[in-house]
Amino acid sequence: GVGSIAVQLAKIFGAGKVIATASTVEKLELAKEMGADELIDYTQEGWEMKVREVTGGKGVDVALEMAGGDIFNKTLKCLAPFGRLVVFGNASRKPYTMNPQQLMRRNQSVVGFFLPQIMKHPDLLLPSIQDLFAYVASGELKLTIGGIYPIEKAAAVHEEMNARQTKGKLILQVK
Repeated sequence: GVGSIAVQLAKIFGAGKVIATASTVEKLELAKEMGADELIDYTQEGWEMKVREVTGGKGVDVALEMAGGDIFNKTLKCLAPFGRLVVFGNASRKPYTMNPQQLMRRNQSVVGFFLPQIMKHPDLLLPSIQDLFAYVASGELKLTIGGIYPIEKAAAVHEEMNARQTKGKLILQVK
C-alpha cells in the first residue's frame, strides 16, 4: 500500500523519474498504473545494477526501503551522490548492517521514519494529513484497496501480508 501511494506522491511532487521495485508482476503492474516510469523486480539477481542503469549510472536521489536485510544494502548501492534512503520497516525481519563510511564517500544519508513518533507531534502530522486528503478529494491521489475482510480473518490476512501476497490497503471489517 505504501508503494502505490509513494509512486503517486513522487509524481505529484515533481519527481523526474519514478522507479518502482517490487517482488511480483502484479505489484509491478500496480506501480505502473500508479505512474511509475521504470519497473524492476527486486527478486532478480543484480536488480540494484538495473536501477543504476535506468538512471544513466547516477543512482536515485531518494529511495524508500522497508524490507531490511540484504535488500537494504542493495538499496544503498542505488543511491546517487547526496542521495537519501528512508527506512520505514523491516518486513524480512533480518538485521540491518551498514558501514557508515559507505555513506561518507558519496555524502549520502539514511533516515528512519516511524509513524507513531510523528503522531506524537500533531503540528507535524496534521498539515500532511490535510494535504493527503486534498489530493484524494481532487482525484490526484488514488487509494488502492487490496481487499476487504471480516475481522474474523485478521490472522489469515496478517499471514498473507507477512508472506507479501497482498497489495494495496487492506480493510478489516467489523460487523
